[in-house]
Order: sequence, then C-alpha cells, then structure tokens
Amino acid sequence: MKNLIDRLINIGLSTYEAKAYIALIQSPNISAYEISKISGVPQSKIYEIIKKIIQKGLAIVNGTNPVKYTALPVDEFLDRYRANVDESITYIKNNLKTISEENHVDYIWHFEGKDKINNKIKSIIKEAEKSLYFEMWRSEYDLFYEDILKAKKRGVDIVTVMYGKSENEIGKVYHHEMEGMEIDANKHGRWITAVADEKECVFGIFKVEQNYAVWTQNKSFMLLAEAFITHDILIAEIYSKYKGLLDREFGPNMKKIREKIDIG
Repeated sequence: MKNLIDRLINIGLSTYEAKAYIALIQSPNISAYEISKISGVPQSKIYEIIKKIIQKGLAIVNGTNPVKYTALPVDEFLDRYRANVDESITYIKNNLKTISEENHVDYIWHFEGKDKINNKIKSIIKEAEKSLYFEMWRSEYDLFYEDILKAKKRGVDIVTVMYGKSENEIGKVYHHEMEGMEIDANKHGRWITAVADEKECVFGIFKVEQNYAVWTQNKSFMLLAEAFITHDILIAEIYSKYKGLLDREFGPNMKKIREKIDIG
C-alpha cells in the first residue's frame, strides 16, 4: 500500500489525499467519517481533504442526508491525468523553447564519462531534423549505427568522415587514410565530432582511462567543427584520386608532414 501511496504523491496528491482516494476506491459511496476510519486521515482534517480531492476531480458527492462520496473510476482518473501531463509538457516545451531562442546565450558544456558522451550524441542524433555531419572512428560509428539509421529514415542528410571501414554504412561516407592513425589514437585518444542541423555540436575524446567532451551551440565553435569535417572530406577525396602521388611525395598518409607538426 505504501508504494501505491508514494506513486499517487508523485503525481501531485498529498499523503492524506492519496489515503482518502484509496479508501474511496476500496469502499464506494461512504461518508466522511467512514473515509477517515478506513484511511487513517484524522477526523479534524477529513472534510478539508475530501474538498481537495473533489476539486481535483477524484471524487463526487452523492446525496445530502447523509452526505456520501464516491471515487472517480481509476482508469478515467489516470487517462485524464495523462492527457493533462501531455498537454502541459507540450505547452512548456514550446513556450520555454521560444523564451530560450529569444534570450539565447552561447555557452560550452563540458562533461566527462563515456556513457554521458554517448547519451548526448544519441540525443542530438534523435533530435536532428535536416542534417548530421560526423567525424568518428569505426567503433563509435558501429555503436551509433541504429540511431543514425533511424535519422536517415526520417529524411536526415547523413555525411561521415570515418576512420576505418564499417560493414554497414549510411549516407555519404568518406574514409580517412589510416596509415599511422592507430598510433595517433593510442597517443591522443579516439576523437569524435558530431554536428546536427548546423546548430549544435559535440566534440569528444575517448581514452582508455579518461573520456571527455564539449557540447555547444556557439557559432564560432560550430564553424570550427564544420571546417574540420569539411577539410577531411577534401583530403579524403584528393587521396582517393591521387593516393600514389601523395604517398610518393609526402609518405603514407602525409607522414612527412605530420611528423613535423606532431599534433595528432
């Protein structure tokens, strides 16, 4: 019974209101005195509590001499509660979003932990309406595959720069040259960039013992993330056509240049 009372409290009833409502469900068409006796609500408070549950539409009055009370059927109560909650959620979401857009402040959210990072990426994939641009390693791509597939089925444009190759690829995929990249990943961590609808992005690093990321809607950061992905798309396309020439001139995956700058 305690669990049931706790759940009723969770949806807006007080402890006494929950106990009185349960008493009415157990014994329909009873007096205030009987409700008090069954529920344990003090007689000094029972009329106040009954008035409140009537105002909430949980009970009705039957007769006048003596006055008795009957509970609203459980299914009707829960259906009405669900409808009210759904309407409230929709209203709050739409109006808070309007306020947020009117008073938009760019900020960068830092967070750590692989689960938190993955959940945030899954969230922006789920909310994407027009486009998703990624730069990620095959292991992360395979992890998010089902989420990306659902986005594609919604009509979202998918573009990915991938480190490695996956058996299942969605949308347009550009494969980054992999010569020496595992060494860089072991040293610096596997990186991931995700940009949704050109309005929010996540950049993260996955290491063995530490995983961290940033999320933002900052326009400058967004431009940086988009430029990063676009740059690697250009390199991937150039490599697909001139790999032999580039390898001879600069070494596999431009090793000679990367050794000079040593920034991953």
